[in-house]
Amino acid sequence: VYTVQFIFPSFPVQYLVYFGYTFSAAYVVQILILDKSHLHPFPLDQCQRPKTWLEEKAYAFWMEHFSYFPMTIVADEKKVKLPADRQYIFAVHPHGIHCWPLNCLCFPTSPFDQKFPGLVGKKLTGLAATVVFKIPVVRELFLSMGYIDAGRKYATNALDAGRSLFICTGGEDEAMRSCQGEDILVLKRKGFIRLALSYGCALVPVFGIGVSDLYKTYDLGTLNLRRKLQKSTGVALPIFHGVFGK
Repeated sequence: VYTVQFIFPSFPVQYLVYFGYTFSAAYVVQILILDKSHLHPFPLDQCQRPKTWLEEKAYAFWMEHFSYFPMTIVADEKKVKLPADRQYIFAVHPHGIHCWPLNCLCFPTSPFDQKFPGLVGKKLTGLAATVVFKIPVVRELFLSMGYIDAGRKYATNALDAGRSLFICTGGEDEAMRSCQGEDILVLKRKGFIRLALSYGCALVPVFGIGVSDLYKTYDLGTLNLRRKLQKSTGVALPIFHGVFGK
């Protein structure tokens, strides 16, 4: 009986650890200090198309979700006119755990783009909370959809560039209050109204029917604590789950 023994060269595990630390540190420096892409809107003649492997995967994911979460734009075309040569601010409610109707305003061939062509990609820029662009992977997902920082300075820069804006005006506060089966709105923010008046933009309200039904949320006696954390840091931490596999 012969025994064959394979001997593989040993590879110090600490090398992988060092590489991981180095890669993580470089990534953090890149997104927190160096990269400013979330502060500037895309040029008017450029649609947000994927450029990197991660952006391609993000784009494919978002396009697939229109099948998972089918959306229908309900608007009276005889009364609702959205010519592409005007500027708009789309104010979207409710936020829910995630404001899925915003995605219709991000991608060419979306249900909104099919009903009101000429705006998506070429004219529309989304506004998202600053903290979104500090979370790895989440940041890349939002950048792939053409979002920029929701700070007033960057919103006005986008309007100065001739773009229109869309934003979930209830923000993280509305997300924290989300409850399945209830449409809870937070209407205390008025900055987007002042922007619309200053720039002569048409203010377009958008309501996502069924958004609050998608996730089951829980209080667990920590809502007040989590709301205080949200107000002090801007980070919303809702406790929720969806329906897996359906």
